[in-house]
Amino acid sequence: MTRREWLALAATEVLRGQNALDVNGAARDLTYQALELLSAQSAKPDMTKAVSLLRGALDQDPSFGDAYYYRQLCLKRLGENPARQKLDLQAAERYESEALRDQRDPFVLAVPRIYENLGAVGQKWALVVGVSRFNPDAGAAPLQYADADASAFAGALRDPRIGRFPGDQVYLLTNDQATTPLIKARLNTIARRAKPEDVVVVYISTHGSARSDDLRRVSYLLTYDTNVTSRDLIFGSALPMVEISSILCNRCVAQRTVAIFDTCHSGAAEPGQALGVQDLDRLREGAGRYILSSCQADQLAYEADGNGYFTASLIRHLAQGKGCMRLGDLFTRVQQDVTESVQKKHGKDQRPVIAKSESAAEIILGTPVGQSPETCSA
Repeated sequence: MTRREWLALAATEVLRGQNALDVNGAARDLTYQALELLSAQSAKPDMTKAVSLLRGALDQDPSFGDAYYYRQLCLKRLGENPARQKLDLQAAERYESEALRDQRDPFVLAVPRIYENLGAVGQKWALVVGVSRFNPDAGAAPLQYADADASAFAGALRDPRIGRFPGDQVYLLTNDQATTPLIKARLNTIARRAKPEDVVVVYISTHGSARSDDLRRVSYLLTYDTNVTSRDLIFGSALPMVEISSILCNRCVAQRTVAIFDTCHSGAAEPGQALGVQDLDRLREGAGRYILSSCQADQLAYEADGNGYFTASLIRHLAQGKGCMRLGDLFTRVQQDVTESVQKKHGKDQRPVIAKSESAAEIILGTPVGQSPETCSA
């Protein structure tokens, strides 16, 4: 084989591999679109539409085990086509469905209600993610302070005078550590280990990517290894919001869970998307969930002096109260502080957002392990 022939063959193999990744990304995106329709309250039309989307995913990639698994769950919920359910479950096993392995079920809430006897805090867990530098070959444009924000917030949680989280139970992932598989693995570790009486905090600062320009919501979070060279490659390698909400709402039984997102940075070359109403609604499904976002869906999150205003204010007020401030009161101070500071220094609007489950126990982040939140004192 001549050198020219060898190079041509190599180029063909690269394109074939790229096309395979594109197909995989398209199949995954259709599956995630289906999952966004599925919840404990899903009506028949939504489940029927989800089945159609999953069929489309399998048209793209007939070996995508998760699509078979979720279609089987939908058909079972609908009470339709038992023969197809059996075949889909067999296919999910054959193609080693990750969702089947983890026994994910979007129709079952991990915490459907808060138990009246919820008292002392058991253990405290946190996953803190910040990505400023992405894969230099195919990753997103860099951010300024996402990694610094994450490191500072993790430090506050570990501080025995503020967050009082056990140091080895605060998982910090920044830059090249913050890959999609490792973030999911850490989330799953917390979901498996956290008990109903525990406190769980998830903080993520990175780019947010909407599925299309006309949908004002975060569909994906870009991680270090997200390939942004094509639309389908993003879908195949980014971290979908529906995966995060699935782990937190359908698998994590901790009744005091807080999710914090900073995904729309003003310093970015191409600002991403902040959380929209649909993201917030999904994350607060069930009971015991609080969600904080650095800004409204149509705003940017501003940065200065090495940190974002939102995270800097969150840490400052948390420290001032020695960690013993009710989460609602803490957020009120942060919201006012950020709104006024950004307006004064930049002449722009940035108003942090909070959402919570209809039923949610009071959360005081600095409550010591083994004590009741009421005993936490500044």
